[in-house]
Amino acid sequence: MTRPERRTRALATLAAAGVLLTGCSLTGRGPEPTPTGSPTARPFTVMSTDAVRVTDPAAMTDASSAMLALNVFQRLMTAAPGESVLKPDAARDCIFTAATTYTCTLNEDETFHNGHALTSSDVKFSVERAARLNVAGSSAPLLSSLRRIETPDPLTVRFLLSRVDTQFGWALASPAASIVDEEVYDADKVRPTDEPVVGSGPFSVTSFADDEIALQRFPDYQGRNPAAIDNLVYRSAPDSAAIEDAMARNTVDLVWRGLDEAAVTRLSQQANNADDTTATGFQQQVLTGTRVLQLEWSPESRSRRNKALRTAIALALQGDRTSDSVVPGGVPGHVATFPLGGTTDPEVTWDNRINLTLGYDSTQPNGRDIATQIRSRLEDTGGLSVQLRADEPADLTLVDRKAWTATALAWLQPYVEAPLPGTAAAVATAASTFRKVPPTDEATADQLLATLQKQAATDLVVLPVSQSDEYVYVGPGADLAETSYGPGWQLGLFGISRG
Repeated sequence: MTRPERRTRALATLAAAGVLLTGCSLTGRGPEPTPTGSPTARPFTVMSTDAVRVTDPAAMTDASSAMLALNVFQRLMTAAPGESVLKPDAARDCIFTAATTYTCTLNEDETFHNGHALTSSDVKFSVERAARLNVAGSSAPLLSSLRRIETPDPLTVRFLLSRVDTQFGWALASPAASIVDEEVYDADKVRPTDEPVVGSGPFSVTSFADDEIALQRFPDYQGRNPAAIDNLVYRSAPDSAAIEDAMARNTVDLVWRGLDEAAVTRLSQQANNADDTTATGFQQQVLTGTRVLQLEWSPESRSRRNKALRTAIALALQGDRTSDSVVPGGVPGHVATFPLGGTTDPEVTWDNRINLTLGYDSTQPNGRDIATQIRSRLEDTGGLSVQLRADEPADLTLVDRKAWTATALAWLQPYVEAPLPGTAAAVATAASTFRKVPPTDEATADQLLATLQKQAATDLVVLPVSQSDEYVYVGPGADLAETSYGPGWQLGLFGISRG
């Protein structure tokens, strides 16, 4: 299909959408008001305290924005939640056709939500754009081995690598490698949130506001995860109390994250029955070990250079720690490298108290409470004064992490990207050597992953804090498939259906 034909088709599609989606907007201004007296059914509503901050997949650095990428955009490859086997999505297949050549064949007749055809040219544009923008904290660094991309025909994409990289397929399954329309997205700028969101995933965005996103099933989606529900709304709540209130008033159908510890305890006690349901009819689903908290030093912090300080902080947190590695338990390649529990004596070797800032995300469940507990542990050493900062840069940041994919290397990414200067060369060598190991040589791969985890436990710039369960609450008349999650346990709205 030629570009003029694509534009003609796009205009026709958008005109039809305007008829079907009366009252909705693609501009981010939100739905038009309903005329007085018109009866309207409440849309299927998903609630969380996680707010979607970024709609451009090349710039996504947080779990909630990555959730949007999973549901609105496609990538060439994907994976089942928590599994380390790649599956095709926008691609029919992807294989190494040579040691440094990764070739993908697209599904036929793929289209974007605006009606434009999705071709190999769009894939080339999208991946090159993500690598060019290289947004800090995004999954773009996973594309570092890419040299150039060839598109011999509209359905074939050939990735030519600068070195052997057996992990490259996983890079193509991460948010930054999401496919965008080259006629809509700027090659050199991150797309603002007030501009239309155009992907090819199971859902299209019909309106976007600060605290609410309206989504509609994309009937022409071709891929692994077709949507099971026609329309839904994802709403971010200000706090746990607002979500509990919505559950009590039956104004929400599914809750993902956002409930604090006290609320989860109350609901878990109610759901302690044969049906696992709460007093208001919500079914509790437990995602074992999928909530991972870590403490990350900012590379810009001057205090990060102080080894005695890093050691004292790690020891101060040891008694409360429930996660023993930067790579969580249950992820293939995990090795216990951080001690848990026991008696510790953090040694303060400096004369004057050191002032530190501790950042946290105000939307994460119990975020301030956990940060406050960490501050108490650090100040108990007698050598620190710690100021809490919500949603601001800080020396140390409490991170509620979800890796882009379920691989050990994805979990190690924050450390591999910013190790200490003195160990940077060794870390880079171990990471690049790991990428060269064939999938059949598990022993060598595990040895290199162990090396990286042990070095992380020596450098102490990324500290594991805890690994615990997450809870999803599914309301009466709703259902959520067990596989309705992304490779890093991001929520897949595509698995939601009405019971």
